[in-house]
Amino acid sequence: MAKFTKDKQPSDGKRKDGRYKRAVMTNALMVALNRVVSDIVDESGKPTRKLALIADKLVNKAVEGDTQAIKEVFDRTEGKAAQAILLQGDEERPLQVIERVIVKAKN
Repeated sequence: MAKFTKDKQPSDGKRKDGRYKRAVMTNALMVALNRVVSDIVDESGKPTRKLALIADKLVNKAVEGDTQAIKEVFDRTEGKAAQAILLQGDEERPLQVIERVIVKAKN
């Protein structure tokens, strides 16, 4: 087991500038996604990035009715739907309510 000294502390994933480090694979994927596909250009004549091609394919699948693609598009644009939490007890394990009351003392 590694011993940590004052000079050597476990990393919390932050860089010295306060931003978080990315995993090596994430960096490699971002580089690949931002590569330009030289033989494909957009409407304005600019070369297209691989990320744009992937996004276009996802949207096209959603338009064709692929429910997983539709879900992914909405999750990415609108945010994931809130999960319902069903609370119910039974005779053996009834729900317990914990209440926190803050009382301010009078001077």
